[in-house]
Amino acid sequence: MVDLSDPTSAALVAVEAAERISAEYALYGGLLLAAYGEPRETRDVDLAVAALGADPMRNSLVELGYSVAPNFEGIIFGGLVVDRITLLGSADDTGLNTIDLVRPRSPRLAREALERAPEGPLRGRQVRVLSPEDFVLYKILSTRDRDLSDAVSVLQKLGGNLDLDWIEGETDLLATELPDLGVRERFERLMDQ
Repeated sequence: MVDLSDPTSAALVAVEAAERISAEYALYGGLLLAAYGEPRETRDVDLAVAALGADPMRNSLVELGYSVAPNFEGIIFGGLVVDRITLLGSADDTGLNTIDLVRPRSPRLAREALERAPEGPLRGRQVRVLSPEDFVLYKILSTRDRDLSDAVSVLQKLGGNLDLDWIEGETDLLATELPDLGVRERFERLMDQ
């Protein structure tokens, strides 16, 4: 029995569904923030993806025995595009949760971030996770102040272990790829905090 209201359990379900269809993914969001920065309460599951869409993910979840409902697809949040699926559970599971499939509007970054993604443990299982530098970039691309605060907490916790020159170079590249977003300004706000 799986308690889907537990974000770690729901993340393992999402990972199983993605791996079942050989989709490239990396864990992202609040669960990963607990490893890289200051933990905060999170309830949903965020997977960084490049080519995985909501339909294949929903189908994989259904084939694993879960009930799902689509919420939205292709919604732009700053420099990110999000597909959301509600995971309603199965006859044997309790609770519900949401899975967000998150990809940068930069196809280059989406692909390269997954290529760089290391593995990390999650309840005894190895899962792909965004690198700390890519985590910061995704947070810079997001639209909420909370996301910038998350990035600040990663900078504070990992400090000299982060490649800040590389992050700045990527920020400059993203500023040319996404000129409507103000990526450089968000990076400067991050560095000022």
